[in-house]
Amino acid sequence: MNQTVFSILRLLSDGNFHSGVSIAEQLQCSRATISNTLRYIDTFGIDIAKLRGRGYRWCNPILWLNPDSILGYTSINPNYFDLKVFDSVDSTNNCLLSNFENRQINNDCIFVVAAELQTNGRGRLGRTWHTGLGDSLTFSLRWSFEQGVSALSGLSLVIGIAIVRVLKSFSIDNVNLKWPNDILFDHRKLAGVLIELRGEILGPSHAVIGIGINFNLSEIVKSSIEQKITDLSLVTGKCLNRNLVLGALLSELRNILIDFGKYGFAYFKNEWAGYHAYEGEAILLTLPDGSVIEGVVDGVNDDGSICLITASGENSYNVGDISIRLK
Repeated sequence: MNQTVFSILRLLSDGNFHSGVSIAEQLQCSRATISNTLRYIDTFGIDIAKLRGRGYRWCNPILWLNPDSILGYTSINPNYFDLKVFDSVDSTNNCLLSNFENRQINNDCIFVVAAELQTNGRGRLGRTWHTGLGDSLTFSLRWSFEQGVSALSGLSLVIGIAIVRVLKSFSIDNVNLKWPNDILFDHRKLAGVLIELRGEILGPSHAVIGIGINFNLSEIVKSSIEQKITDLSLVTGKCLNRNLVLGALLSELRNILIDFGKYGFAYFKNEWAGYHAYEGEAILLTLPDGSVIEGVVDGVNDDGSICLITASGENSYNVGDISIRLK
């Protein structure tokens, strides 16, 4: 989607009809450009009605992300954050990582990137994170630690706790976590976390924390996802304000990351186990070499590794190319 598309959509955000002539005049382009630009817009889950004599109407307009609104909804000093909202990026994690590598990030602020549309969003194990325009909350933040990379085990689990806490604050209960980085509702994926680390073994180190939360996925997007998923509109029956949720998340993430830096994952492990969807359940755990281990989940260790009671006794397995599913 090019910038002309976003310019047109912002004009149509009021849900009213706008003639092709008025749109072309405001954007200083031809009516043919308007028509051609909108020709394939439905592939992004966007429903544009066209009526002769009246023009174009966006049938399912979004409430756009707004930096001032987001920071206004935080419960802490908004000056802690350096927030950028883009219409479209390939990946919010990629955006932050490239800025970090180019040394364009101010270490005095928590740098946050959010996007209305990710064209190449990434999930764990190289999977694609599918979204449409404005139907999800996709953002990344960068956090610095005095500790080295080796001390950050369990970080993705702590981020899951932050998401659950915030959703509970909006009266969204029965949200669970799936080790190591999925957020579930009724065993369907609602959100996910992708963390990419940079730094030294002994420190300092930096984490780029990517979060994706499904808000109101179109049928087109749902059909491209090869697992059971859900979104907040289905869970709540309402269309939640993404600005409000992101503001609350930024506050909670800052607080929980400070505690994680001080105390490590051990401080959170009992809370995490209380949210785990598979706690006490028989599961199948697949290791990177393809071998499968059967066991019953028995909490997590201080480093965030999952504990299983197996036929050979109790064993623990750490984050990596490991996947689990119910037996």
